[in-house]
Amino acid sequence: MDESRIIIDWKEQGDDSYDIEVVGYRNFKQYFSEAFYSIEKPLSILFVSDSSISGEVACNSATSTLLKYLTNIINKSVKTKGHIFTEKELNSKFPFVDLIAIERFEEITGIKFDHSKFRNRAEFQEYFAKWLDSQRQ
Repeated sequence: MDESRIIIDWKEQGDDSYDIEVVGYRNFKQYFSEAFYSIEKPLSILFVSDSSISGEVACNSATSTLLKYLTNIINKSVKTKGHIFTEKELNSKFPFVDLIAIERFEEITGIKFDHSKFRNRAEFQEYFAKWLDSQRQ
């Protein structure tokens, strides 16, 4: 199964400029990131109202309007960063990013994993597959 996600964040800087960051995920792993600097203000999500999301015409949807507006801003902005993540980079980020998710999963499910059995994403995936197999028996 292939699952993709794009997360777009923007924040105002102190000088009335805006940093826009786009991060793409594939199968829950960061795949790319880009950052942009703009002096134009993106639409607030407070723009979204019940009437703007209740219609059935996609081109008039709140999502379509927000994305069109944001695309125009990005096209006029300055690109400050662009990066595709390697497996090595993702593994090196493991303790800072993935362990938080694993620990949250443990908390929600009441399951405790043996953290001494894995040091990176690939090792955890292998450990988890074996753990699942042992639970089925």
